[in-house]
Amino acid sequence: MPLIKTRKRKNYTYALWKIEESMAELLRQLQATKQELVEIQNLKNIKRRKQNISARLILNCLSNKKEILYYSKYGQPLCKSFKYISISHSNEYCILIISEDKIGIDIQYQRHNITQLSTKFLNTSEQLRINQTNSINELHFIWSAKEAIYKTLDNQPCSFKHNIDISAIGVNMKTTGCYKYNNNEIKYDLDCEIMENYFIVIANEKL
Repeated sequence: MPLIKTRKRKNYTYALWKIEESMAELLRQLQATKQELVEIQNLKNIKRRKQNISARLILNCLSNKKEILYYSKYGQPLCKSFKYISISHSNEYCILIISEDKIGIDIQYQRHNITQLSTKFLNTSEQLRINQTNSINELHFIWSAKEAIYKTLDNQPCSFKHNIDISAIGVNMKTTGCYKYNNNEIKYDLDCEIMENYFIVIANEKL
């Protein structure tokens, strides 16, 4: 199916695609170049191929033209029309964001074992800030926020637990985050959103 959601904000625009098409239909819509076909076929997993094609289709929709998606040596997605882009996938959903500012996006399906997983990404301060009446949602948001921030770091050293700190999430579904490593500190505005059983977080680097 086509895009199911597009959201525009002052600093970014994102679009969400629900992957229900066959591989043949996705490729037909993409009208892939020879190089795109090579890159897609190099992905061994069919699910990953579909996600990759969906990201390219979203990019074409947002630019209103055929766009070439490529990657930096650190795996950062790039294109000529937009200064910064970020991509995330979860199950049948693919989401892509564009911005003039450094930005990252993450979408995560609700995990039944998020509490057990939290020991791998939650620092002591975050543990104390968790609202126990809404802990499952907050844990997912913190995890997604750290994933989104990580995507902006261009291969800088990063431990989710020790180098990224996420502030308490406000009633407006917004918060802030900070990456610290040695003398380097980067601050972020974070937008959080729930869609069905999916958690979406956008990390916009503060200038």
